Amino acid sequence: MEGRPSVSPVTTAEVMSQIVRLTSGPSFVGGLNPAQWAALRYFAGAGPGARSVTAFARHHATSKGTASQTIAALIRKGLLARVRDTSDRRVLRFDPTMAGRHLLGHDPMKLVADAIAALPDHDQHSLAALAEKVMNGVLERRQTS
Repeated sequence: MEGRPSVSPVTTAEVMSQIVRLTSGPSFVGGLNPAQWAALRYFAGAGPGARSVTAFARHHATSKGTASQTIAALIRKGLLARVRDTSDRRVLRFDPTMAGRHLLGHDPMKLVADAIAALPDHDQHSLAALAEKVMNGVLERRQTS
């Protein structure tokens, strides 16, 4: 690997942190904070069976209480709606409203998605797989510490 600078895990973590910082500031747009944007994105992309407080909390590695507060804020803002399952009235799910779907058209995460979309397909697949491995490693280490 002559001619290539060495890359340390710390340097890579710093680059990842910088990406987060670059998107976190603009994430306070549309009256939402970053956690609310993440929730709105989640419910817009999740299948009907995964649009629950529990599924959202599990997916975002947070508590049900924190997830409930975030969902409640989106409901108050008119961006999510509570929907009872027609076949089982005990089941409650959360669906983005038209306003919520419209706001997603201005999602600050689009900056990152556009940069990734500009990469060749094989780089996109590699980045996705490696990012998932890093995330899972962080989650594992959080559970054991």
